[in-house]
Amino acid sequence: MDVQFLSVVGLPVLMAVGGIAAWRMSKKENSTFVEKAAWRDDSLDDWRKQRDAEADQERVTRASTEGTLHEGGAAEEKSETQRHQRIGG
Repeated sequence: MDVQFLSVVGLPVLMAVGGIAAWRMSKKENSTFVEKAAWRDDSLDDWRKQRDAEADQERVTRASTEGTLHEGGAAEEKSETQRHQRIGG
């Protein structure tokens, strides 16, 4: 046979057959693969729940006590005087 014929026809046919075989082998490997449940770190869950509960309790107590201590942002805006300065000629 001619070497040029093998390189023109034979090599692409062998590459196609090899590609199909590799694809089928990888497909078989993936079908037998069983996914495990992802590992999850729950060691700090109790601490987070306790921290959130303490933060909520602190917010409630702060909201009930500090509401009467100051008048809010509106009083601060009223007491501030505005100065306008003209720059230039």
